[in-house]
Amino acid sequence: MREQTILRQLLPEMVQIINAIPGEAYSNKEAETLLIMQHRLPESELKKQLESYNSIFAKQGGVNIEDITKSSVAYVKLKILLEAELTEFDAKSYRDLIKECKANIDKTTNILRLSKTHMLTADDYQKERIEKTAKKNEAFIEALQTVISYVEQKIERMPKSLELPEKDFDFADEGVNQEKPKEKKVDSETKVTVTERIQKFISSGKEKREIDERLKDAEKEGAGTRCKEIPYYEKSLAPTEVLVCKDFECYSLIKKRENVYFGLSKNLKNKIYDNKDGSLIELTEITDDFLQFMTTDILSDEFELHAFSEEEKLGMQMYFNFVSKCFENHIGTTLTVAEYLAFKRYYNRLVSEVMRLEAEKHKDYYRALPIAEQYMEIMASYDMVQSKSKREVVEDIISNEVGGYLDNLRLIVEHHIVDEKAKQDMSHLIEEIQFFRDENHLKDRDEGQQAKTSENLMQIQPTGFIPQIPMYQPGTAPFIGNMYFTLQCLDENKRVVDEAYFATANMPQAMEDYRSRDAYIKRFGLVQDGRFVPLLSSEGGTYDEE
Repeated sequence: MREQTILRQLLPEMVQIINAIPGEAYSNKEAETLLIMQHRLPESELKKQLESYNSIFAKQGGVNIEDITKSSVAYVKLKILLEAELTEFDAKSYRDLIKECKANIDKTTNILRLSKTHMLTADDYQKERIEKTAKKNEAFIEALQTVISYVEQKIERMPKSLELPEKDFDFADEGVNQEKPKEKKVDSETKVTVTERIQKFISSGKEKREIDERLKDAEKEGAGTRCKEIPYYEKSLAPTEVLVCKDFECYSLIKKRENVYFGLSKNLKNKIYDNKDGSLIELTEITDDFLQFMTTDILSDEFELHAFSEEEKLGMQMYFNFVSKCFENHIGTTLTVAEYLAFKRYYNRLVSEVMRLEAEKHKDYYRALPIAEQYMEIMASYDMVQSKSKREVVEDIISNEVGGYLDNLRLIVEHHIVDEKAKQDMSHLIEEIQFFRDENHLKDRDEGQQAKTSENLMQIQPTGFIPQIPMYQPGTAPFIGNMYFTLQCLDENKRVVDEAYFATANMPQAMEDYRSRDAYIKRFGLVQDGRFVPLLSSEGGTYDEE
């Protein structure tokens, strides 16, 4: 929808409502555009929230706290809807709304605390403005908390979808004995019981749809895979979408609205599946991840893979279970050994890639963990609120969703840090968070710091400094090939006016002469193959050679 695109682009302007001052008129250069968008939108939650936001433009004589709070809350809701490209809230966007409200509560609470600190040193004319802003922020926090309570109650009333519980970051569960689920045995007595129940429903006048559901439940108990497949009894099916299976093209996944079926590709003719042979089955419990694994080669260069979530791992396991069962049932008839081996090779590579990504995830985790701990310690030390857990902070750093953390640290630097060393430490932490994904940047920075430290450790030696060299006893000095040592005395024009030669065994005498000789410039070195190599010089610690 074009209106949504325009509104998304206006979000940076719309957020300024949060900074409005009670008692003053509020204006926005995009007000006219926002009002036009309001009239063009169809009836929806999106339009309702935009109306709430735009209501502040009608306040000509100045806005009060209630007006600002109403529009600010509407902005938060609009942001979630627009970023999700929705016009109505669903379960996921409601959860995102709760997260956004909590993030705004944290940020506003921190600003509120800082404003109270400012009030201690503010002038009288500033204090009134600060007090107004503080009351506005308190009202905004209270309104957001009300939204959270309302949304949480609404989510509780929603039907629960099949979701995995969120797990803390951990390693592979080694040595943990997990009980294998016991397969339910469907004996003749159970079947009789199901039939009796169905007859009882019929006799009591229940609807046919309920009977079909009971039949499906009974058939699911005998399913051979995790997909809980059941037979499809109708003679034909008109699909809305057909997805060819990548591991065996003779089979396809056939979608009809929300239902997914599995059948022979050859039975699809003129957009109708001919099920006279009874080959079509319905997959009653599958996930979108399962469908992707069944139809897409995710190991191709087209995809950039990251560590798999628990849901993705569940979909991968379901994919392996179902495809393996298909080969077990149909190899030698519709499927070949070559296809089976190709599938096994592909799945081997897939598992290896999952393990590699998992190892990389653990590596990133242990890099991010100390950074997250430093951040949380800094926040606590300066009495800043932080509602996210350590695990959430680590995950945000790894995924580079760090804008809020950087803002918080910069607020602390701006309002609390005056010591230069502390500023350097904070800058270091900000840089580690900001460039976490760019390891080369951090490596270059660390190497630069090491080089600087090395330079600081190098001390400039005073003029005439003579470094200590090993002294050898006569007859014990090492033989150094075709070379000897020389002591030269130079005048103001750096001309040699006196020179003495020493063997390696006479090094003590050479050093004594170097100290005792009186000359404008003295230098000591060795001559090897006719070439002078300076070692010591009394001229500013440098080695000059003509």
